Amino acid sequence: MWFSKLSPLVQYCKLAFSDSGSPSSSRMLSLFHSLVACGTLIYVSVHNHALPDGATLTGLGAFVTAPYAINRATNAWGKDQGPKPDVTLPPGASQ
Repeated sequence: MWFSKLSPLVQYCKLAFSDSGSPSSSRMLSLFHSLVACGTLIYVSVHNHALPDGATLTGLGAFVTAPYAINRATNAWGKDQGPKPDVTLPPGASQ
């Protein structure tokens, strides 16, 4: 069947879009944003008969990389962990 031919592709996609074996939605969003940005770039280029300026290309680049950058920054600052427990100070220690 044709399913067996897709198995290596599916395994590759699982490895490409995972981070140490765990799925990464930010990578999937980056892929989707890349496809949207490519479509936008093609549309603008065809209708203007020229490549867009640097500001447009920079904006598309920021649009594409934002989900992954936000995910990595969240992991770097430890915001993906639960809240830390409150510390109770003994009486008179707050002065």
